[in-house]
Parts: sequence; structure tokens; C-alpha cells
Amino acid sequence: MGLDMQQVKGRRELRAGVMRLAWPAIVENLLHTMVGIVDTAMVGHLGSAALASVGLANQIFNIGLTVFAALATGSTAIVARYVGSKEPDKAGEVARQSLTLGFFVSSSVMVLLLLGARKLLGLLFWRSETAVLDLSSTYVRIVASALILNYFLIVINAILRGAGDTKTPMRTTAIVNVINVIGNALLIYGLGPFPALGVAGAALSTAIAQAIGGVIALVNLMRNPTLQVRLGDSFKPNPVVIKRITNIGVPAGFEQGIMRVGQLIYTMIVSSLGTVSYAAHQVALNAESFSFMPGAGFAVASTALVGQSLGAELPEQAEEAGKISRNLAVLVMSTMGVVFFVAPRFFVRIFSSDPEVIELATVCLRLVAVSQPALAVWMVLAGGLRGAGDTRSIMRIVTISFLGVRVGLAYILAIQLGLGLVGAWIAMIVDLFLRGTLIQRRFSRGEWKEVKV
Repeated sequence: MGLDMQQVKGRRELRAGVMRLAWPAIVENLLHTMVGIVDTAMVGHLGSAALASVGLANQIFNIGLTVFAALATGSTAIVARYVGSKEPDKAGEVARQSLTLGFFVSSSVMVLLLLGARKLLGLLFWRSETAVLDLSSTYVRIVASALILNYFLIVINAILRGAGDTKTPMRTTAIVNVINVIGNALLIYGLGPFPALGVAGAALSTAIAQAIGGVIALVNLMRNPTLQVRLGDSFKPNPVVIKRITNIGVPAGFEQGIMRVGQLIYTMIVSSLGTVSYAAHQVALNAESFSFMPGAGFAVASTALVGQSLGAELPEQAEEAGKISRNLAVLVMSTMGVVFFVAPRFFVRIFSSDPEVIELATVCLRLVAVSQPALAVWMVLAGGLRGAGDTRSIMRIVTISFLGVRVGLAYILAIQLGLGLVGAWIAMIVDLFLRGTLIQRRFSRGEWKEVKV
């Protein structure tokens, strides 16, 4: 009986730990998502062409940010292990090496986008209208100018979360969001003495906000008492640490790369359906993103607690942390699914006033509402496996489900069978259920507990 009570107490403490890490991450994701939502909502009122241009530009950035996400995954997992094993000096070294490696990577991506944005967009979205591609390339070049500092914002926030600090990234993202909203109001529509720059104004506002966020993140890292990173420390490349980061990060990068390529092909299929269909697709995605926030928050808690528990050599606690995070996410996201199904127009109208776009986006949002529990399982358990450093299994699942099922089925349903955007979204739902099933199976087997990082 005493052991049972101890287990119950342990679960309660673990649940409290999950919530303590998750709620700031949920708020952070809400604020981070708002940066894209504000851009989309404000630009959406300029017309379908402007809305589509921002959507295409963000597809390009999603590809470029794949490498950043990979490095962040490796850094988070190793930092969490060292924090769990109470070795802060080694955790700080990982943080420094992540910045050094990321500087060279992000600067390379920045130069590529600055010089080749229009050609890249024309190559990937050749069926899109010329006016949309021109607007999109302007957006890409402006936002790319702040890419290095945006990398610092992304990876430092990931490092802090791995160390168990989710409140600081939340505050930083809040500042970025406020700056972006103010900048949008001033630069998109030209309030007061500022010129009305339209899509270019949205891009400039985003770039300024991300650059300031990157500087703030650097200051936060230097002030973190656990990691103890200082400007006077050595940032000279350490091949041993970089190799450990890339051992986890490379499979994560391939996973993200496969997903981005899949998203790109998927977007090419959708964009070929016409401007109204693509605009409706963007609106429905942005509306659905409200449900990503709790899922991403519980995934952050799962990542940090699984990594720290394994670092402390408590594998059963790591598994329990993953389960608790998953169950809470399923509860919250299922509730969101019910809301999407019952009142889709409330969310859709936030992003567009075009009747055709609203009608089509409403159908899509109702469809994806049923897949919210599966999406919750996928997001949280994938986060747990990343915390354990088991990124290879996630890569395999994404290859099978996202690239193999979603893309192939979308082409068959949307193009071959003529179901249009609805067919593409049915393919998305099938993919989400398959990924949720496969990740649950992998987590239940427990092989991730033995992964060395």
C-alpha cells in the first residue's frame, strides 16, 4: 500500500511538472503562432493574391528552417540529459557549440535566399500566377535578412526549454509578437507618417521582430544560471560536441527535410488547384493552428522531462512523463476538435472576408477536426522520442506516412479523382491517423530508453 501511495504521489508530482513546463510553452506557441496569424489576417484583407504570396513565402522558410530545427533538436536532447545528470558545465558547452555551428549554417541559408528567392519560387511553384510569385519573392528577401538572428531565437529558446526553463522563451516570444503586431499596423496599411507597403510591410515587420527577438534570446542565454554561458567563453568549434549534436540532429534534419519536401509537393498540388483553393487552404491551416498550441506545449514538456529523466537514469519516470503529457494533450486537442467541427466559420472569418474562401475553408476545418486526437498523440510522443535522442524512428515514420501516404493520396484524390482541396485534406487526415498509430507503437516498445546521446 505504501508503494502504491508513493507511486500516486510520484505521478501527481510528474503531472505537476508537465503542467509547469507545458503552460508557458503553450502560451509561447500561441504567441509564436500569432506572428504568422497576424501577418496572414492583415495581408488577407489585401486580397487573395497577397494572401497566397505570404503562404508560398512561408513554404520556402519552412524548408530553410529545417536545418535550424534539426540543430535545436540535438541541442535540446543533450542539454536535457546533462541537466538531468547535474552537469551544467557540459550543458553550457553544448549551448555554445550550437550557436557556433548555427551561425555558419544560417548565414549560408540567408545568402541563398537573398540571391535566389525569385528563381526558387518560380521553380517550385511554376503554376502560380506571376503577380503572386513577385510578391512572394519580395517577402522572402526581406525576412531572410534577419535569418541569423532568427536562428539564435529558435535554437536558444530550444536550449532553454531543454534546461527546464519554458517561461523565458515565452516572454521573449511575447515581445516578438507585440513588435510584429505594431509593425504590421504601421507598415502594411501605412498608419500615421508610415507608407502603406502591403506585403513588403508585413515582411519588414516580421524581420525586425525576429531580429530583436534574437538579440533578447542571446541576452537570456548569458543570464541563465544553469547553463552559465558567458561572452568570454570559448566559441571555438569542438568536433566532439558538434558530432554529438549532429548524431541526433542529422536524422531530425532528414525527418524535417522529408516533411518539408512532402509539404512542398503537397502545396504544389494544392496551389495548382487555383488561387481561391490555395487561399482557402492557408486560411484553414491557420485556423487549425490554434489546436497546435497545446499540443506543442505538451510536446515541449515531454521532450524536456524524458531527456532529464533519462539523464538521471530514471527510464520508467521518462515513460510516465511521456504518457501523462500525451493524455493531457489528447484531452485538450480533442476539445478543440469539437469546437472546430461545431463553429468552423468563427475561426475562418478571422483570416478572410472572401465568401468563396470562407466556404471552402469551413469544409476543410470540419474535416480535420476529427483527426485532433491522432495529431496530439503524434506531437507529444514524437517530442518524447526527440528528448530521448531517438530521432531515427521519427524519420522513418515521417517517410512512410507523410511522404508516402499524404502526398500520394493527395494527388490521387485531389487531381486524379477531381475532389480538389477537399481530397487533399482527406489525405492529410489519413496521414495524421497513421502517424499517430505508428508513433504510439514505437513509444510502447520502449527501445528509445536505451538510445545513447
